[in-house]
Parts: sequence; structure tokens; C-alpha cells
Amino acid sequence: MFDEVPVGPRIGSGADNFFQSDSDLATQARRAEKRENKAGDPIECTSKVLCLLLPEKTESEYAYIGESGFVAKKINLSTGKTSKIFKGHTGPVTCIGLWYKDGEEYLITGSWDKTIVKWDTKTKESIHTFTAHTDFVKSLAISHSSSILCSGSSDRYISSWNLVTGEKLQVFKGHSRGIEDLAFDETETFLFSASSDRHIRKWNASTGECLQVFEGHLTSVYSLKIFDDEMWTASADKTVKRWDLENGKPDTTFTHPDVVKCLVVAGPYLITGSRDEMIRIFEIGSGKMINEFEGHFDEVSCMAVRGTTLYTGSLDCTLRKWSIAAKDLKKSVDKTEAKKSVPSKKETISSKLTEEEERILAELMASDED
Repeated sequence: MFDEVPVGPRIGSGADNFFQSDSDLATQARRAEKRENKAGDPIECTSKVLCLLLPEKTESEYAYIGESGFVAKKINLSTGKTSKIFKGHTGPVTCIGLWYKDGEEYLITGSWDKTIVKWDTKTKESIHTFTAHTDFVKSLAISHSSSILCSGSSDRYISSWNLVTGEKLQVFKGHSRGIEDLAFDETETFLFSASSDRHIRKWNASTGECLQVFEGHLTSVYSLKIFDDEMWTASADKTVKRWDLENGKPDTTFTHPDVVKCLVVAGPYLITGSRDEMIRIFEIGSGKMINEFEGHFDEVSCMAVRGTTLYTGSLDCTLRKWSIAAKDLKKSVDKTEAKKSVPSKKETISSKLTEEEERILAELMASDED
């Protein structure tokens, strides 16, 4: 007789399922079912949406996105149609920015191919390619007052560039792992960087000198936003933190059930996108989560707000839009609360039973479970 071998996760035996565990197959089945969810009026894209930008100085119905399919696109948010495609990168486009000079608009894209490209948004022509990084380019920040571009890479370094001449200016050294996100303060005097080494750093944007290190997250910091004297960060440690820039300490922490990939702050609300496919809205004042949007069927990778509309991009290859107007958020909350208040079948039956009948019912249910 052979000893009985403990059974672990089964591996799919079908031709399409080799080396996939039951968990993998369950995830695929769940996502296939959620794919039919049309919440957020999805705009179908040709590949995974990795970054999203809403222009501030051009037509309000357009957005720029970067995709895993090596392209950046200009998309009409009203019609869902692509108006322009920017081709040239040989890797996924992970970060985008817009630069305005002498009335002209230029698109800046960073890619896994280790380059940054400046494009004419009217002609789609590639004007200049910035090369210096030795690994994926994952983040960009643009100073409009000084026409300086900063780029962050998986090679652990930040580079700054003159957007007019293409000249490389500085290399910012200090992080021990890749740079995930970059942001200038409102004066564009200081640059802030978030890294997978779990630290955030504040730099002199002109000299590249590190002025301060912020410690508080337990692991990779994926998203970084600066507002007045506040800094907001999202992390793989399943939290978003708000930091007081004067004392360098986090004063509020918003906990999530999974990794947080992106965030925006819109008026009284913190809005986050997560690896678990959910979009969550928190009331900043109370710290409470007041709503959730469900529709994406893969990681929520990027988001942006214009007015009372939230736009989100996902690895499910869609862009979606959601109303964050106070009246719409309240309707959604009321609907959720009403759903919670409807008694289950079990609760309805129990409410009509005597104490003795409830005991017998509980015993019968327990025997069924056995």
C-alpha cells in the first residue's frame, strides 16, 4: 500500500490550462463573468491601460493614455474613439506628461524600452528621444516654469532634462530601488519621489540634492500626490497615507484590503484604485470609506478627475468614468444601505419562529453542513 499523498492546488489538465492552479482558474472564471459588467461606460482599448492624463489646456473631452501595447493614444472620452496614436516605443508606455511651449502642446512618454520621447501632438511626429536610463522608465514630472523634465527609472535613479534642448542636467541618487512615481510641489522648487525601497524623498529640483527622507510605509510606494502643504502616498502595504510636509510625519492612514496602485484627491474625497479591482471613495474629514465603484475586472492602474467625473484605467484594457457628484455618491450609498437592510431568507424565517423552533432549525442546518 502506498501512503496517501496530500493534495495541494490542482493543476488544470486542459490544453489551455497547463500549470494553472485552481485559484488561477477561479480568477479567470470570475473575470470572465465580470467582463460583461458595463458599469462606468467602458471604453475598450487594444491593450492594458498603464497611465492616464487629462489635458488641462486643450479640449476637455480628450484624454491621453499609455498602453502595454507599446503605444500612447489620444482618446475622445465622449465617443470612445481614438483620434491619434503615437507609435515608436519598443516597450509598454508606462508614464505620460504634457508640456506647453509657445502655444504648442507636446506629449512626453516614458517606456519600458528605457527611453523618453517628446511628440508633437498635432502631427504625431517624434521630435526628440531622451536616453540615459539603464532600466524601465516608470515615472515623469514636468516643471512648466523652467521647462525641465524629470524621469524616474527602475535603475534607481532620477534624471532631469532641458525640454527645449534635450540636454541632460542632473542625476538624483539616493534611492536603493526603482522609482515608482514623481511629483513637483506647487512652486516647482522641490521634487518628490516614491520608490519601491518604501521611502519618499524630497529633492532640490535644481541641484539634485536630497533634502529629506520620509519613512512610514512598510514596502513599495506606487503613487505620490502633492497638494499645498500635504503629501499623499499609496503603497503595496495596503495603505494610503497623508503626510504633513512641515514635520515630515503621516497624520492619517487609510487602510485597504489589498495593494493600492493609484489615488486622487477631489475636494473632500480621497479616491483610490486597487489591485483587487475596486475603486474606493473615502471622506477625508472622517476617514471613513463612503462608497465603492465596481466594474473593472483587473487591477485599477490609473485615475484622474475632471470636475465631478472620475476616469479610471485598468489592466482589463478599459477606461471607465464615474460620477463623484455628492448627490450621485449619496444615491449609491443609499442603495447599498437599502440592500443591506433587506433581510435574508434565513432572517425572515427566523423572525417568525418560536425559540424552540429556532433551536431545531439551527440543529438541522448544522447537520446539513456536516
